[in-house]
Amino acid sequence: MEQEAVDLVVDVGNTRMKMGLFLRGKLLKRAAAPHGDRAEVARFLGGHGAARIALGSVAKVDPPFLAFLEGLAPVTVILPGSPTPVQTRYSTPETLGVDRMANAVGVAVLFPTRPALAIDLGTCITYDLVDALAVHHGGAISPGMAMRAKAMHAYSAALPEVLPPENPPLLGLDTPQSLAAGIHFGICAEMRAIIAELGQQQPGMAVVLTGGDAPRFAKAMKSGIFAHPSLTLIGLHAILHHHPRRGFVTPL
Repeated sequence: MEQEAVDLVVDVGNTRMKMGLFLRGKLLKRAAAPHGDRAEVARFLGGHGAARIALGSVAKVDPPFLAFLEGLAPVTVILPGSPTPVQTRYSTPETLGVDRMANAVGVAVLFPTRPALAIDLGTCITYDLVDALAVHHGGAISPGMAMRAKAMHAYSAALPEVLPPENPPLLGLDTPQSLAAGIHFGICAEMRAIIAELGQQQPGMAVVLTGGDAPRFAKAMKSGIFAHPSLTLIGLHAILHHHPRRGFVTPL
């Protein structure tokens, strides 16, 4: 028996691409793969046929990969400025990253009657606030964990590059431990300060962490904040269904 057609969502990030399969609005499964890996896309689809595809990318879309996707189903390329179910106060929406806009839409989908803050902990850390009326108020961008480690190594003569363990001591007893403490607890302090400030402005605000470093920091925060690895995919899928011409490939 032929399986029901699904929506395929592809999120091309800075280091890899994430994929999600949606059926009747629900996420069936997700996976990650190297950029442009067609074999992985085919394996991920399995026996499912795709009804339509959403492609979001923080970089320029690779034409051969786009052509491959178009051979599977109609493709909607989601770009900065594409129509979404969330209004934004961003003064330059054409410069608002697709991943940030998708995260804003994602938290609006998860919390349709509450203000919500999306924090994406990847190469950079991004913060995007959506109010209870689905209006995006803008956000903030700071260096991610690996970027902080690389910067301290690159811009100093003697500091090594370290990857902090999940639970570093607050006070290091050597230079690597001290670097790890500064990176890890610096990010925690930054998040707590931004969450507290925005929470005063938006009472009842939900907070969702996503991105590769989200699980470790959700544990570190210890305040009911949870990680949602599929937030960007959920947002891209909602944008796909909001698009006025489903299956239309936005000009690149």
